[in-house]
This record gives sequence, structure tokens and C-alpha cells, in this order.
Amino acid sequence: MKNNQLLVESQETGKTTYLFNEINKLISDGFGIIVLDSATEHEDKSLLKKVINNNSNSVIIGMHDEKQVVLGNIPISDFIKNFMDYFPFRDVIKNKDKIICFDLSFFLEKGHEVYEETNDIKQYRYYRNLYNNLSQQIALSLILMEKCSIIKDRIVVMDEIEFPITDYDISILQNNLNFLAAVHPENAFGTFYESFDKIKFKKYQKRKD
Repeated sequence: MKNNQLLVESQETGKTTYLFNEINKLISDGFGIIVLDSATEHEDKSLLKKVINNNSNSVIIGMHDEKQVVLGNIPISDFIKNFMDYFPFRDVIKNKDKIICFDLSFFLEKGHEVYEETNDIKQYRYYRNLYNNLSQQIALSLILMEKCSIIKDRIVVMDEIEFPITDYDISILQNNLNFLAAVHPENAFGTFYESFDKIKFKKYQKRKD
């Protein structure tokens, strides 16, 4: 049964600290952790860096190859049928016994760089869409891997990850893989986030990430 939780708060309210503390609790409870992070500012304070610095059995996986982002270019049914052929299946298998930290910042940064250099909004949107589809592709692959018993006892923790608006909801494929996420209000629009229950956050207000 899916149990997705979403924390929607503005900047400098302690979202990253909250997620980091929850990760430590989950590890103590025997869960494996997969992190998705897209921090492009204050990188040293990012969830990814905190997890990597605190756990020697962790690994960072990034994606810079546009051709590896196939969602948006192929039907969702084809991806589901052949997900083992696509990123990040092999990377997850290779690092099954580690805390896997996906760094999704590359296409975000690329979009901003291109826009600053060329003022080309189409190119900016192209890289932004790559980032959104990459987020969806990783989440969907993890859902399918758990559904097929390739991974188990994992929690996916996501900090400032955007998802696309689509005509399909990947949460309907979830079995026992749960997601915990934090986003700014303007980034909580993705279709996948519609399946998440909102977290009350009064305890951590006024704390800085």
C-alpha cells in the first residue's frame, strides 16, 4: 500500500533538516534509503551532501546524457514494459546495498545557463522538461523495481524535485514503495504529487535548511 507524504513550505523553514532527520530515523528502523535531490544553490547544505557526508555506504548518481531521458519521447506503456533497459535500472542494481543519492541538478543548471547566454526560452523549457521527465523516469523505475521484488524495504526521500503534469498517474502502480518529499509551493504541481498526503510542519517552522 502506498504511503506518500509531502511537505510544502517556503524557503528557509527547515525542510531539508526535517528530511535528513527522518532519513536517520528510517535507517535506524532498518529501511534502505534512496534520495532524489536537485539542489543548485547552497549545495553544501543540500540533503544529498548531508546524506553522503553522514553515511560511508552512500553513492551519488547523476545523469548528463539527454538520450537517457526517454520518458516524454516514448509511450509510458513501452517504458513500463521495458523499464529494465532504461536508466536508472542498471545503476540501482549495481548499488543495491548502498544508500543511493540521485543528483538531478544538471538539466536544471543547464537550462539556466542556456537562458542566461542566449535568452532562448524554448531551450530553457527544453532542459526544464528533461529534468521533469528524468524525475518521473527515476520514480517510475523505482516503483516498478519494487513491484517486481527487485528492491524492497526502501523509502524514497526527495528534496525539491519537480514532476511533470501528465495524463497518467504513476502512483497507481505503487505497491509497497513509499515516498517522502519536500517542495516549495510553486513546485508542488506535478501529477505524481496528487497522490501524496500533506505533512503538518509547525514544529520545524523558523528553522533554516
